[in-house]
Amino acid sequence: MAQTFLREFATENQKPISSFSPEAMDLLLSHSWPGNVRELRTAVEHAVVLCRTERITPRDLPPGMRNAAAPGLPAPPETAGLPTGNDFTVKEAEKQIIMRALKETNGNRTLTAKKIGMSRRTLHRKLHLYHLENS
Repeated sequence: MAQTFLREFATENQKPISSFSPEAMDLLLSHSWPGNVRELRTAVEHAVVLCRTERITPRDLPPGMRNAAAPGLPAPPETAGLPTGNDFTVKEAEKQIIMRALKETNGNRTLTAKKIGMSRRTLHRKLHLYHLENS
């Protein structure tokens, strides 16, 4: 199922992600999945949004999954400043990533799209979705 969700979200986000690293797959397989399929779907979507390579690694997975496997492991720098706890959703994380990239590129949308690994067209659609057109 995880591979099916990976293909779906990689296509939707126009990212060349094709697989999970063995470590990421171990985390997926060892997780208890109290939220069942919906939780798995959200975890894979989260990983696809954050992934910057062709393979999903543990650092791309939601912090709760990483922390459960290795208590005390700090969050990677890329997630610093992102919402946590009940306010943390894939959409909110994506919005924060886009806002941060826009700020870092001084509003240059072409550079922003390249920086976060999505097409300019997808970025435009996301800016509209998150009401960030004027950013």
